[in-house]
Amino acid sequence: MFWKKRPPKVPITPQENRIDVLANRLQKEGKIHLLEEELLQFTPGALSDREREAWHELYGIVAFRAGDRDLAFQRFQDGVRSCPDAKRLKFSLGQEYEFRGDIENMLSCFDEAKFPDVPSSHALAETRYAYLWGRLDQGAAYLRPIIPAYFQLKILDDHFLYVRGLPFFGQTWAYFAAFAQLTGDYGELQRLTDKAKAECSDYDFASLAVEFEAIRSGNFGNLKEKLRNAVEQAEKSNWPAGYQRMRFAVLEAQEATSLSEATQILDSVRLAENDFRWLADIRLLAMCELAKQHGSQDREAELIAEFIARQPMLFEPDNAVNFNLLRYQETLKGHYMANRSGRKR
Repeated sequence: MFWKKRPPKVPITPQENRIDVLANRLQKEGKIHLLEEELLQFTPGALSDREREAWHELYGIVAFRAGDRDLAFQRFQDGVRSCPDAKRLKFSLGQEYEFRGDIENMLSCFDEAKFPDVPSSHALAETRYAYLWGRLDQGAAYLRPIIPAYFQLKILDDHFLYVRGLPFFGQTWAYFAAFAQLTGDYGELQRLTDKAKAECSDYDFASLAVEFEAIRSGNFGNLKEKLRNAVEQAEKSNWPAGYQRMRFAVLEAQEATSLSEATQILDSVRLAENDFRWLADIRLLAMCELAKQHGSQDREAELIAEFIARQPMLFEPDNAVNFNLLRYQETLKGHYMANRSGRKR
């Protein structure tokens, strides 16, 4: 008997997400300003689950980027109602609760939107918000899910981690170091450090030990020597050295005997075009602390007002601890909270 030959099987590919395709196309064409108009050509209820989530997320982001936080809040609420399991929408709604100073609802959203269900950048943002409101336990909880990824990869080279969507190990470590310094409990940081040294490669663990010693003990002698050497090496290689210079200067200024001497030390750091622009604000925050340290309350108040205007969310805890400014920055959280709480409705 003759049997017809069956046609070859065609592999089934996932359905294309038309909303993501639309956004990518508009971005490439320089027409992203037309995104809302194009989104409104779709009926959200007729979209697939993935497309509907993307639609609501982008619809809210359009309002967020336009500075209309009330409309963004409403749109993200609608999105979560329509897609209750959408983690990125939960994150976005959590941000809007934070903007209003509604911290319990913020944390409730963030608790349901942890890495890897949201990108590591979202997890870092959640951690920063929790830090700003003094909720250090929750902040650490948003960061911990990233840790197993480091030990699965076992390679801590910055570029290697970056292309895989992970924060630099040093950044995550410094977040935990900040929480350890604020709570006085260094156990988790010690375990993380020991495990990384034992199981991972492509990282300067000798320098990490120096950082740990300085943060825990408050003795910055070895760290200053390391920074001095780093500046010399950078200058020989024509690499940007503003970061190392400013760290060294802040530590030196904190040991100065007068405000004028401290100011001179900080002002001696000349930042180049290829240095991080926010280093100028690190200098400003250091000047706030030094004005307080030397009893110049009026000067401190003036500098704080300038700093808050330039860094309304303060510095991320990793940057603050790396420049030995974390404890002082704690005294500024009231400014941030008062600004946010005034928006609560």
